[in-house]
Amino acid sequence: MSKKIFLYMAYTMHNAYRSMVANPPEGFEIIPSSYMAYNNEAGTQSLPSGFGKFMLAVRPSISQFYNEAHILFNSPKCRKFFSNEFDLVHSAQSLLDTNLPYVLDFEHAAVLCGYNQYGLESKGFADALKKHLLKKNLKKLLPWSIAAKESLLNFVKSDALEEKTEVVYKAVLPPKNAEKKKHDGVNFLFVGYYFYEKGGMDALLAFDRVSGRYECKFTIVSPVPDEVKQRFSKNKKIVFLGPQPYEKVCELYRETDVFLFPTHFDTYGFVIPEAFSYGIPVISVDHFSIPELVEDGKTGLLAKNYYSTFRDDRGYAHPKMHIHEQHRADGAKNPPEWFISELSEKIVMLIEDASLRQRLSANAKKEALEGKFSMSSWKQKMSRIYSEAIE
Repeated sequence: MSKKIFLYMAYTMHNAYRSMVANPPEGFEIIPSSYMAYNNEAGTQSLPSGFGKFMLAVRPSISQFYNEAHILFNSPKCRKFFSNEFDLVHSAQSLLDTNLPYVLDFEHAAVLCGYNQYGLESKGFADALKKHLLKKNLKKLLPWSIAAKESLLNFVKSDALEEKTEVVYKAVLPPKNAEKKKHDGVNFLFVGYYFYEKGGMDALLAFDRVSGRYECKFTIVSPVPDEVKQRFSKNKKIVFLGPQPYEKVCELYRETDVFLFPTHFDTYGFVIPEAFSYGIPVISVDHFSIPELVEDGKTGLLAKNYYSTFRDDRGYAHPKMHIHEQHRADGAKNPPEWFISELSEKIVMLIEDASLRQRLSANAKKEALEGKFSMSSWKQKMSRIYSEAIE
């Protein structure tokens, strides 16, 4: 009989978690929540009504103050979940107050204080957080990357906490159809909801500089500002698409040769292993966990970053989430000349050197389907982690 794992989601479900639900380790069943749809006491699904709907509506405007109040009073936010229907809870980035054993994954430690970096630097809050993280029913901490692990242990120092922590990379499901569509030239793709923060402007400037000399195309799947579209309107090799359904993005992957993703914002960048699964090498930057995902010269090419939302010690560059939000787009609107030159050189390398492009493509696909981003690797790790946590 399969062990039941409840996937506790505080927010909408990301593709990384959909992959988990669709392909659990053998002997386990993962039951997903749907945007806080589970009743915390009974473990049964119910949609919010009345006061619940009101709170969902006003939450964005009050969450900043709510999260900062938790830091002020040295009281890490814990979400309640009590149930007798499951063997274990897999919590997606939330501390829990629960009667069940649970494991906790996170993209960055600041998620545990509302993405307010100063919380991790406050001794009182950090000490209180450490107590929660060392509770016996929290069996394992699962950072998404080594960088994420360091974002915690660089600020909440504890040998016991380090022993409790294990990096587990988010995995991707193999594509249903990864067969490449035939096309002329070299096709580039950028996908990102936050256009500036994820390097959309950088990618456009670099591609525009070199595209006149080659047979190539660049498709941008992003809500691009009108003034940016107008600026590049004369370059007919650039195709602007707004946000697209996932099925459409999968079709675009099949006709893409190189993924351009010079992000300044991502803690992980799930689109990178996703692109790998289609055999697409990635051009990105040496930012936070990206060098763990993209091995320079093996599965893609990395440029030196000029602006990052993270510091060298893995903490967020700005102390509070709302300040971070105010600055993150502005920091990437006007990239320096040296960066565009370096990015352009890497684009040219992969246009001119077909053998390099093919080698990177083969390595990328192998990494996604057989390596550290593969479902087989994830299932092997999580089978052991879930079993140990339940025992």
